[in-house]
Amino acid sequence: SVFQSHIKSYPEVDTPEIFGLHPNADLTFRVKEVNQLFTTLDDTQPKGGGGSGSGEVSREDVVYDKAVELLGRLPEDYIEDEYKLKLNKLGGLTIPLNIF
Repeated sequence: SVFQSHIKSYPEVDTPEIFGLHPNADLTFRVKEVNQLFTTLDDTQPKGGGGSGSGEVSREDVVYDKAVELLGRLPEDYIEDEYKLKLNKLGGLTIPLNIF
């Protein structure tokens, strides 16, 4: 339609002049965004020397160890028929809070 084509004619990014700012404001904004991007990329990179002689535990090893610990704390697999039998032995679902 005419309205959609008119709206699509607008630029995707507003210029700083629209807000009463100097054109360099856009450059400053973009430089800060790129610096933040590189900081984030640097923060997410693996740390440590990578050699086995450093004696330090890498972040990946810490995460792996924590995942193994959490997996060990999980209850056994849920098998519906077994739980139904256990609930029936406790008196069935007619007893409030019997599922806990």
